[in-house]
Amino acid sequence: MVEDRIGYRYAKSVFGLAEEKKMLDKVQADMETISEVCKASPDLVDMLNSPLISMGKKENIVTAVFEKLFTSELAPLLTQMLVRKGREMYLPHVANSFVQLYDESKGVERGTLVSAHKLSSKEEKAIQTAMEEKIGKKLILTIEVDPELIGGFVLKVGDKLFDGSVSSSLRRIKQELTKR
Repeated sequence: MVEDRIGYRYAKSVFGLAEEKKMLDKVQADMETISEVCKASPDLVDMLNSPLISMGKKENIVTAVFEKLFTSELAPLLTQMLVRKGREMYLPHVANSFVQLYDESKGVERGTLVSAHKLSSKEEKAIQTAMEEKIGKKLILTIEVDPELIGGFVLKVGDKLFDGSVSSSLRRIKQELTKR
């Protein structure tokens, strides 16, 4: 997608600058914040994409939303620059690309673990440790619960999907039985 390429270019530039100024961790935290806020607020993303809202209003809104959340000097400068250049709609893409660049530089992989019921911290740690050994990287997991899985779990890491859910097993059995 064009958005991802444009976001990656800005992210790469900001990443280099943050690295140079030894602010990588602070800027990464700010990019995580931008990403989370944009995911939680579709209205904010709609506003960023709207051609009907003036640059001044967008800049005021973005400043008001993120002003107290940022910990680095680079993140506010980035958001202001994107708005002034008419590229504000790429802000979520820049943030996501920056987080990916940061993770790659630190040898980190992100994944989502969805289970049928709340797992204990011991179970979560066991799954995480086993996956870290398998992929050879540190793993940061987002934990979700989906009772429709009936039992077991589904783990998505990068482009890999590990499906050990009961609902998936039942679906496969049903497909096998209907083939005959």
